Amino acid sequence: FIEKFEKEAAELGKGSFKYAWVLDKLKAERER
Repeated sequence: FIEKFEKEAAELGKGSFKYAWVLDKLKAERER
């Protein structure tokens, strides 16, 4: 799942931004 996002983000050239967004989403899910 994460690897798929990394690959897509890298292709878009926004790796760090998209990865940070994904991590933030996962963190929010865990805290709920």
